[in-house]
Amino acid sequence: MRDPPGPSVSLIDDAVDVDEDVPVPTNTRYEYSNRSTFAQVLATIVQSWLLIDNGLMKAVPTLILGSLHDNPNEPLDMNDDQASWFGAIPYICTPITSFASGIFQEKFGRKGSMILVNIPIFVAWILLYVAESIAAFYTVAVIMGLSIGLSEAPLSCYIGETSEPHLRGTLATIMSTAMIIGYFIMYTLGYFFDWRTAALISSAFPIVTFVLMTPIPESSTWLIGRSRFKDAKKSLRWLRGWVTAEAVEEEYQSLLSNNRDPIRKKPSESTLQERGPEQEDYGFFRTQYQTLMNDNIMLPLRLVLITSFIGYVAVLRGMTPYLIGELNALSTPIDAKLVLIITQILFLLGAAADMMFLQGLGKRKIALFSHAIAAVCLLGIGFYAFHLQASAVYYPHLAWLPVIFLMVINFLGGFSLQVLPWQLMCEVFPRVLKNYKFSPPPRFTAMGRGPCGHPLNTALVP
Repeated sequence: MRDPPGPSVSLIDDAVDVDEDVPVPTNTRYEYSNRSTFAQVLATIVQSWLLIDNGLMKAVPTLILGSLHDNPNEPLDMNDDQASWFGAIPYICTPITSFASGIFQEKFGRKGSMILVNIPIFVAWILLYVAESIAAFYTVAVIMGLSIGLSEAPLSCYIGETSEPHLRGTLATIMSTAMIIGYFIMYTLGYFFDWRTAALISSAFPIVTFVLMTPIPESSTWLIGRSRFKDAKKSLRWLRGWVTAEAVEEEYQSLLSNNRDPIRKKPSESTLQERGPEQEDYGFFRTQYQTLMNDNIMLPLRLVLITSFIGYVAVLRGMTPYLIGELNALSTPIDAKLVLIITQILFLLGAAADMMFLQGLGKRKIALFSHAIAAVCLLGIGFYAFHLQASAVYYPHLAWLPVIFLMVINFLGGFSLQVLPWQLMCEVFPRVLKNYKFSPPPRFTAMGRGPCGHPLNTALVP
């Protein structure tokens, strides 16, 4: 076995036959200035505009159902079945394109995929603004669900491939926070405008996202996989604070080594014959399946799926489209739309607290604390709905209980419940999965969310 090449040796040629047994460090912390952190945060903030788009799309059904569900004064009045399907369709459609988003981003790149997905998002907002039938609402819900699924893989892959390991947790929190900003903007628009005006205003966001994402660099990992080595180094220089080529040489060589598969030459026919039949290359799908079934991938994948499912259930995300009706049914003492705005502010405060305490306490302690308190709050809401709501007529202050519990849950959502899966997706997977063509982490977390929005969803209030 030959020695692994040092940082100063070009791996473009050596990568052709790099020994499989040579260990390559993937979590090395390189000595960059604060400009590197600034550049990575800047790139994350820019790409997070797409998550703001996602937050807007996920929040708008809440406003529409709050206005149209069981409202005979509206020409587009929705009955229970129509409202349930409209709220559930985005959650059902999201996993469909999550399965295909990996192939999509391999074709167009991480950045290219995030830019192109804004086109159907813009179309969905315009269709919603001019909608005059329930069928039009269903069409919009399908487009929005597919767009959300299509965007999640490149978002998580971009962070995982472009950021330094010690920053990924914080950057993932910024991404989750951006989605909640989208919720906050939509709820605020719904408080002051009708749902059509809110949809028209929201149509400007994919345009802004399209423009803002143009200057940020493509993922160096994807560029290396396409043998675009000069562009890859240029991208890495941008992401490390607009430094010289020499400053990123060590990390660049590590990237080349860790991504040697895409640039390894295809074996000759004679080489294949020497391997024997037991070592012949398998088909594409069988190769991908075997990669996915590896314990190094399945164990963190299971962890991400479980935390995603529990987190989304804990913050009542599947009930989001129906929250206005549920809060009104619980006879909350303040406007339900105002409650939604306040909960999103508390989520943002929770995310800020997470970024403050993450390095000191670690994810485990924060997650255990958050899940325990959230469980108590969920039990409290259920107990109030079934046993205490009737007493609120005689004790008006009891009506504040579900509001307080919901606010605490949303604070904890930002503190850990909803940001934890994003943090894990960016940190726990080996590099081979970050280049995986089907991008299973966001795909399976989308499947974890799906059941929460199923049309058989039942109300809290009996």
